[in-house]
Amino acid sequence: MFNPVILKKDSPYETEEGCLSLTGVRGTTRYQNIEVEYFDFSWKKQRQKLSGWPAQICQHEMDHLSGRII
Repeated sequence: MFNPVILKKDSPYETEEGCLSLTGVRGTTRYQNIEVEYFDFSWKKQRQKLSGWPAQICQHEMDHLSGRII
């Protein structure tokens, strides 16, 4: 995913996450369902709906792109 943007999100929940950038875990709010728009390797615009664990991972990694470390 290049230049991902979350278009829709719903069902917020509180969770704890760890990260290889820091020791320990920290609390954060994530969304159960998200819709992401991004460019693929061919620079073609794509949209994808994610839910559950894949949605949480995507949100975590997108935080890094915005300079946030959880």
